[in-house]
Amino acid sequence: MTIDETLTQESLSGGFGIVDEKGRISLSKPARGALGIEAGSTVALLILDGALLVVPQDEHLAALWRQGQQALSAAGLTASDFLDELPAAHAEVVREAYGDEFLREMERMRAALPDE
Repeated sequence: MTIDETLTQESLSGGFGIVDEKGRISLSKPARGALGIEAGSTVALLILDGALLVVPQDEHLAALWRQGQQALSAAGLTASDFLDELPAAHAEVVREAYGDEFLREMERMRAALPDE
C-alpha cells in the first residue's frame, strides 16, 4: 500500500484545539468524531518529536478489564479476593524494591515525628 492510499480523508481528520488557563485542551468536533472520543472518554497523551498525539483508550481499557476478569475467574478469585490481597502484595513489592533496612529507617523516622 502506498502513502497516497493510506492517507485518505478519513485518516487526515483533525482540527484545532484551544488550551485554556488550566491547561486543558478542547478538541474539535471532527477530531473527536474521527477518534470516537466522547465526554468522559479516556485518552493517552504522547509527545513525539514535539507533537502531541491523542490516543483513545476506552476500547483498550475495556479489553484489559475483560482480560482481568477472565484471569480472576480462571484463578477462582473474585474482585474482593483480589482487593483483599493488595495490601500484602504492596508490602512485598515495597520490601523487594527498597529492602528491610530502608523500611526500618523509615519506620524509625516516622516514630520520631510528633503525634498529631
